[in-house]
Amino acid sequence: MASKKKQGKKNSGAGNPAKAAQRGRSVFRIQAEILVDSLREDYAMWVSEKAPAFGSEEAAQVAEIQLGVVRSIGAEYAEHARSSNLHHIEPELFGEVFAEFLVNLPEGLEAEPIFSAWLEFFSYQHERGIWEGGEENLSELRELLDDALKGFAEDDAQLCELLRSTDLYTKVKAFSEALGDGVDITAFSEAANEDRVRVMASVGVDAATVPVDAPAPDVFAHVWNAAILSVVDPSEGRIVRDDQAFAHLIEGEESESAQLLFEMGVGCVQSHLVPNQAFTERDEAYFLVLRNLLVTAVTGRPADLEALRRNCGPKNFDAVLPEARQALVSLEGFGLLKSKGEEYEVDERLLPVISAGVSEAESLIEETE
Repeated sequence: MASKKKQGKKNSGAGNPAKAAQRGRSVFRIQAEILVDSLREDYAMWVSEKAPAFGSEEAAQVAEIQLGVVRSIGAEYAEHARSSNLHHIEPELFGEVFAEFLVNLPEGLEAEPIFSAWLEFFSYQHERGIWEGGEENLSELRELLDDALKGFAEDDAQLCELLRSTDLYTKVKAFSEALGDGVDITAFSEAANEDRVRVMASVGVDAATVPVDAPAPDVFAHVWNAAILSVVDPSEGRIVRDDQAFAHLIEGEESESAQLLFEMGVGCVQSHLVPNQAFTERDEAYFLVLRNLLVTAVTGRPADLEALRRNCGPKNFDAVLPEARQALVSLEGFGLLKSKGEEYEVDERLLPVISAGVSEAESLIEETE
């Protein structure tokens, strides 16, 4: 007896926007994604025309990256607008969707290329004659992106100026310069000792007062961590300055410089919060106390030290509280906090540095557990 073939399910959802929408993705979002995908070949050709130096493969790569950005934000816009027509975009709603996207931008991704991708996409639509939203709307969208991009550039310039005025920057710069062509941190020869003396002196530490097998003084450890996260590369027993990164650290006001200076600050905050590789119960108490004191500096809300004392245990809490307060003094000395009587506050431009430093410290602790 012949077996019956199973009937395939009709309109199961694959390639069917209406069915896919039933699974949680709107028709508008899906259709906007399809629209962007349909432009890939022509957009790559347009990129190649605008930049003749690009070969077809390079143009395709640029197009892929830029349209990936457009696809993500465009789909979100389409869902809010209840329209998948990205040839006609309403500026006010687009601005809201774009801002929300930037707020949730994953750490490490820069905002500027996202602005550039959309500005290029609008130029492409205008030049290809496929823009349907009118000249006024297009001008408003471009102005919105240009103004926001200038704002980012101004924020970058301010952060560069602020962090370069700190003692942390002065010490990281001196430390990086003192590395010369690199320092072997595994050797114990006379030459290696000369390197040790020079590098420690660069941050104000007299190497003669520090036994070779003793832990590095706190100030050196904090500068070390700040440099490692920004301009210094430790590899195979040597610490070497990244000259390209160092050039951005000391000059420029663009996003590359701001990011490196930001990482420098983050490294310093992280080092204060987690000063030891081993993470004991006492170290955990120290971390919790200092984190709460930093939250107080950031928010202005008093820390509930009594509750923290119960949580950490009176013995550990009483032992680490003076150390945590000394860490605040140290961070002020580096230029990342400001004292206000007996309290501390944070320049609002440095709030992301402090917050990221706390997050990095929490990640480091999770890795050790």
